[in-house]
Amino acid sequence: MERNMLNELKSSGFAGRILQNEPLKNHTTMKVGGNAELFVLPENEESLLLAVECARKNQKKFYILGGGSNIVFKDTGFDGLIICTENLNKIEKIEAIDENKLPIVNLICQAGKPTSEITDYCLQNNIQGFECFSGLPGTVGGACFMNARCYDDELSNHIKSVTYLDLDEMKIKEYEFDKSDWAYKISPFQKGNNVILKVVLHGLKQLTNDSSEMLSAKAVAQRCYSNREEKGHFKYPSSGSVFKNNRSFGKPSGVLVDEAGLKGLSVGGAQVAPWHGNFIINNGAATADDIKELVEKIQSIVKEKTGFMLEPEVIFL
Repeated sequence: MERNMLNELKSSGFAGRILQNEPLKNHTTMKVGGNAELFVLPENEESLLLAVECARKNQKKFYILGGGSNIVFKDTGFDGLIICTENLNKIEKIEAIDENKLPIVNLICQAGKPTSEITDYCLQNNIQGFECFSGLPGTVGGACFMNARCYDDELSNHIKSVTYLDLDEMKIKEYEFDKSDWAYKISPFQKGNNVILKVVLHGLKQLTNDSSEMLSAKAVAQRCYSNREEKGHFKYPSSGSVFKNNRSFGKPSGVLVDEAGLKGLSVGGAQVAPWHGNFIINNGAATADDIKELVEKIQSIVKEKTGFMLEPEVIFL
């Protein structure tokens, strides 16, 4: 089956890399997971469609992977096709006018563009409005899917439209932003059978390099990045925040974990970060099973102590 899929992809006009038995730990921020039967990196949207069609024709599972920042693959790997958007990473600036007839900047970002690189692009081009996402791991496609939230800002605050592939109809469609579809860590794409291809960000301001607003934006971006460093985001492999913050709990999830005395708790090579209750880090030898067992242990203990069931935002695939 693997050989059939490989030959079909090569003869279909697929543009991009095709890897066999590729270690998934090399493509996730948690650095765990077995091998993917086939791992493809399409160079364009047409090749992404070809890969999906090939998997379906051969009745194989497939999964669309972005930056791997919120995914934990099983230790046994993935028996099917992983389609990675890493090379779908173009960004285009479009000048526009908002509803108040004021000049704004729209950014057309392919799904595989790293979110932190969008912030860098904005700062380099004197564009204000996206600085809170400085240092955020993952891609804009994944951030759109999860409605990523950073320092009181959400990606949905910046979305104008989304181009996506409807997997049921195998058609590329356009979604126009509707605020009622979005909430904390919720997007409309979590419900449907879709693949995000492009995200149009809007409402950003073009400024001069030395304007007080631009200098302030650069300072905010540096502050957000430094805060991530101080919180230990880059010390060890991790997925960032493991649990969603449920406002009805009255406290952030990390505080609940901390107050339950769980900072530093380990299962195998997976550990609750000694400095942050909502991080699970890979000390170098963690397995996916270690991480999953530790998540379940944290949930159980916090539930017993507080009555609250923490909800993971990390996806165990």
